[in-house]
Amino acid sequence: MNRNEFLSRLRRGLEGLAPDYIHDVMHDYEAHFTDGLAQGRTEHEISHALGDPGRLARELKAEAGFRRWEADRTLGNMAGAVLALLGLAAVDVMLLLPVLGMLLGVFAGFAAASVGLVAFGFALLLGALIPGWALFGMTGSAALVLAAALAGIGLIATGTGLGALFWLLANIIKALVEYARLHFRLINTVTA
Repeated sequence: MNRNEFLSRLRRGLEGLAPDYIHDVMHDYEAHFTDGLAQGRTEHEISHALGDPGRLARELKAEAGFRRWEADRTLGNMAGAVLALLGLAAVDVMLLLPVLGMLLGVFAGFAAASVGLVAFGFALLLGALIPGWALFGMTGSAALVLAAALAGIGLIATGTGLGALFWLLANIIKALVEYARLHFRLINTVTA
């Protein structure tokens, strides 16, 4: 998205706020583009770094609502702040809840699969290494014992790999939780 698209979407999102506030915000974001271009960045890189202008406008509206309520604690200002926050939270819930639910299911599936594969791999490996242990009828043939040992090692490696993916998904979920905490930080900075 180029500079003009970003700024026009941001301005449309800020409609309804005080004209002086909109002017200050627009001036700040125009300065971001001017400074970024002076540093050799493209308009697309700058707009990507700044984020979605619609979301940014909702956050700025919520912040302005809290500031207005802090300056003049009337019922109307409180309702405006709460509505702005609910609008911001509704978008988060619609976007984050399905993603978190899907990730939780995948998370549990990877955990169960990795534990099962490692356990079964160890059982196969022990059955191959302990002579005379009649696990799955494996006694006698050296080729069968070797195949069972290699299959056990392969299952252990596969389970360990799935465990690593499990760990990666845990970090993705942690990042999503940090994203959700940004809104609480917004509230804390305004009310502090």
